Amino acid sequence: LPIFFALLFIIFYFTFFSAGKYLGNELSNLVQNGFGQWIVNAVKEITNSPIIIDFFETAIIGGIGSVLSFLPQVVILFLCLGVLEDSGYLSRVAFCLDDIFSKVGLSGKSVYTLLMGFGCSTSACMTARTMDDKNSKIKTAMLAPYMSCTAKLPIYAVIGSAFFGASNVFVIFAMYMLGVLVALLLSVFYEKTLLPSGKNSFILEFPKYRKITIKRLMNICATNAKQFLIRVGSVLVSVNVIVWVLSSFSFGFRFVKFVGGVSILEGLGKIISPIFAPLGFGSWGACSALLAGIIAKEVIISTIAMVNGVSANSDFNTSISKSLTLPNSTVYFNPASAISYMVFCLLYSPCLATISVLSREIGKKWLVFACFIQFFVAYVVSMLIYACVNLVFAKGVLALIFIAIFVVLILFALMFLLKKNKNKHACVQCRRCK
Repeated sequence: LPIFFALLFIIFYFTFFSAGKYLGNELSNLVQNGFGQWIVNAVKEITNSPIIIDFFETAIIGGIGSVLSFLPQVVILFLCLGVLEDSGYLSRVAFCLDDIFSKVGLSGKSVYTLLMGFGCSTSACMTARTMDDKNSKIKTAMLAPYMSCTAKLPIYAVIGSAFFGASNVFVIFAMYMLGVLVALLLSVFYEKTLLPSGKNSFILEFPKYRKITIKRLMNICATNAKQFLIRVGSVLVSVNVIVWVLSSFSFGFRFVKFVGGVSILEGLGKIISPIFAPLGFGSWGACSALLAGIIAKEVIISTIAMVNGVSANSDFNTSISKSLTLPNSTVYFNPASAISYMVFCLLYSPCLATISVLSREIGKKWLVFACFIQFFVAYVVSMLIYACVNLVFAKGVLALIFIAIFVVLILFALMFLLKKNKNKHACVQCRRCK
């Protein structure tokens, strides 16, 4: 397992701070300053309407470009995971994790569902139907959205790079591990209370370590790139248009960028912003981006770009990151509130596509319960992390030691709770065994 986590860390570094970052910047420049600028110039030749020009610059080019620039990182991430799978390594990881998962009411079969959650929560929830036990199926489906899917990558990359620079790789790795940890802790809660598991059997044939098939890797990358592009070209364009309309027009449907006033999006954001003030991000812009993120998580960054007025002609992702550090920006963070916001984005409600699949797989009753628990957990964890980070900045090493002791005590408490299950893999008929 330490080797597995080390491999994951290397993959994240290669994806976000090496080849992935370079290719992402090149694609962003191509979209914004090349193809995007050509479209904007063509529109300006056709019409002088500032509304239409702003629509293409902000909603279409800016919104799509901010998300499309992460296509290389998505492809590289799945390429690396494909190498681990095609070589036969992931089967051994599933075996190593089966003992841990069995102690929290899951089985090795859940490993595949949760690993798929790193790609897309929607497809991951569908794979839970292969579980033998009904309670295990419901648990696994409800836990899949806690995995950090590729739609959340732009959030970590843009917000994290604004405050942590090259060290952001540790923040991203911590986000992924936090999602797994929260899922396991919730599984313990479900196992002890609402959804005790029946007998789970996990039979797995170990394939031999084998040479990686280039054709299969290319198919994996092509499939995921295709899904990402389809999502950008359909869902994200529609959502960006909706967000642009809400942020550009008032309730009286006047174009606020010229006549002033409060936009529809600002009005909605100000209604819910007091709820999130204890988490460190009580601005209406940050809260309205969370509303848009329920439709698709990728839209959070494009919404922040629209709210902060980031120009589509610039180095887009870098400009968004810089705008987050300016006190006069609508969406402004400090390091503590930035971490809190990323944690909340990681844990709160899944996208509409995942909600639709969960409704079909586990029923509406469990869906409502799962969404409520996700929001509650996201709120509590974000508030605790925000308080801890502020405490570390204020008190330094002493606060860090106190937090470390607190975490160790929690781990010991969990070990005590799980102690009853330590012989779960013993022979079922041990009394009759000769």
